Amino acid sequence: MRTDRCGDLRSDDVGRQVTLCGWVARRREHGEHLAFVDLRDRSGIIQVVVDGAADLRSEYVLQVTGEVRERPADTANDSLATGAIEVDASEVTILSASEPPPFPLDERTDVDEVLRLRHRYVDLRRPRLQKNLEVRAAVNSAVRTAMEEQGFIEVETPMLVASTPEGARDFVVPSRKEPGSFYALPQSPQIFKQLCMIGGVDRYYQIARCLRDEDLRADRQFEFMQLDAEASFVD
Repeated sequence: MRTDRCGDLRSDDVGRQVTLCGWVARRREHGEHLAFVDLRDRSGIIQVVVDGAADLRSEYVLQVTGEVRERPADTANDSLATGAIEVDASEVTILSASEPPPFPLDERTDVDEVLRLRHRYVDLRRPRLQKNLEVRAAVNSAVRTAMEEQGFIEVETPMLVASTPEGARDFVVPSRKEPGSFYALPQSPQIFKQLCMIGGVDRYYQIARCLRDEDLRADRQFEFMQLDAEASFVD
């Protein structure tokens, strides 16, 4: 469906025919027959030259095919990694039209947090949140690499458990087959990691999802992640 990502193109790609997919971040008219569209995906933004008559609005999802060409020197944008080039579109397909977004995706705009959470699928398109997800994924990957280099193995433990209060209230899940009985969601994998030690898994870890029905604080939600580890035969 696409040959490249928007933010990956560089001057070395000049002359190539490419197909890109992404969201319309911005549209600028340039006379009656020409318009510039900033096409955005997770990797970044590229300027696309399109027919001025095309109805391409903010947050429309497009598939664009065209030739990468060098921008005139006086129109280059040094603030973008792709600022020295643009794509001259020969074909534009609207994959998904969009209503006007509920708030601007410009990082310079201060948006009310409640509004952002109500429209989280839009909020996630903002570069800062995309970066947060990338950093989180990189940290998880680094943790896994470091633990495995030390001989730990990742073991996923059950999410439906018996109630074992650990200082907070449990979230409970009713049993369909045993009316009146309930499972609990784990506040931590404490019991299971001890079972791993007894079972001979002498170096265990997991990036565990924990759930505690307790009062919310700035640094604590009902659901959170923690690095959980245990080792046997160590001083």
